[in-house]
Amino acid sequence: MEKMNVLKYAPKLPAAIAYFVLLVLIMLLFFGRKTMSLRPAVIVEQWPDFYLHVSNFSISYLMLGGVGFMWILIGIPVRFLVVCGMLLIGCNFVYELWVPILNTPDVVDAYYGVAGTILALCFLLCVKRFGLVPLKKESET
Repeated sequence: MEKMNVLKYAPKLPAAIAYFVLLVLIMLLFFGRKTMSLRPAVIVEQWPDFYLHVSNFSISYLMLGGVGFMWILIGIPVRFLVVCGMLLIGCNFVYELWVPILNTPDVVDAYYGVAGTILALCFLLCVKRFGLVPLKKESET
């Protein structure tokens, strides 16, 4: 049976740590919607409405950042990540402005979604540029 290696890259240790740290921080922000003890005072003081919109930020980040990290490990081109980010931003605005299903239309929610998407895209582009090591093919070892 032939072994199939789908991964073309491995993350460098700092990139892998940063991925998981960001993932945990984004999830803590998301869970702060319902759990007051997870809300940092500095955020609540600076932006009192932050937790009304943080779900859009978190979901957008997780959709692109969570999946995109695996995509760059298998060698998906950067332009595909950028196109997916643009589509996600577009979907945020369409959903927040014109789709009233399980949603109260609110453009501020869309802006938070844009921020989450941009954070994810910036992180992925940095990892793609500085945080990957090419894997050797079995025939090279």
